[in-house]
Amino acid sequence: MLKKLLKSETVQDWAARLAAAYIAFVHRTTRWTVVGAPPDGPFIGCFWHQRMLLLPPMWRARRPLHMLISSHRDGVLISKTIARFGVPTIVGSTNRGAADALRGMLAILKRGGVVAVTPDGPRGPARQAAQGVAAAAFLARAPVVPATYSVSRAKFLRSWDRFMIPLPFGRGAMIWGEALPPPAAREGIDALTAALQAKLDEISAEADRMTGLAP
Repeated sequence: MLKKLLKSETVQDWAARLAAAYIAFVHRTTRWTVVGAPPDGPFIGCFWHQRMLLLPPMWRARRPLHMLISSHRDGVLISKTIARFGVPTIVGSTNRGAADALRGMLAILKRGGVVAVTPDGPRGPARQAAQGVAAAAFLARAPVVPATYSVSRAKFLRSWDRFMIPLPFGRGAMIWGEALPPPAAREGIDALTAALQAKLDEISAEADRMTGLAP
């Protein structure tokens, strides 16, 4: 029944409106500490799928940001939700529509924009980075920037990624990791993928430590 309801565009619009209102409320009522800052110029921002909910309202740069979202039903709802924060989407993933997604990412990066990607999305395995991000960085000659956040109060869904639902009136930590340079050759794609995965785990653990969130 729920799946049928979520196929309705009207239901999706209302669900996106409610989700965006909740995200904005939690963001405003959380006491944030921000570590680091995004670099100048185009880059690919990466974060684990588990921790994507509060990132759209945290984007304060003036450069255009596009987020890579799958064409799955959940992706449509996410697209409608983040659009309310002024974040348009690129449709595709490492599994479906990968070629079109890559072309869209490269076009935006070459115009000086920023692309946001969950390297373990949309279906996992959780916290295992796919090579698509490093390949796009190589083709666009753009750096990859790991980013994450944590909060002191949260619930976790029983999904493949244990998706984090932050709760209001807590403490939050947002961390921008150091930019990882694009590989000089295709042979460096594996190394960049491994470095991105390790750095995302590292800064996520640090954000959890800063907020006191239990593993």
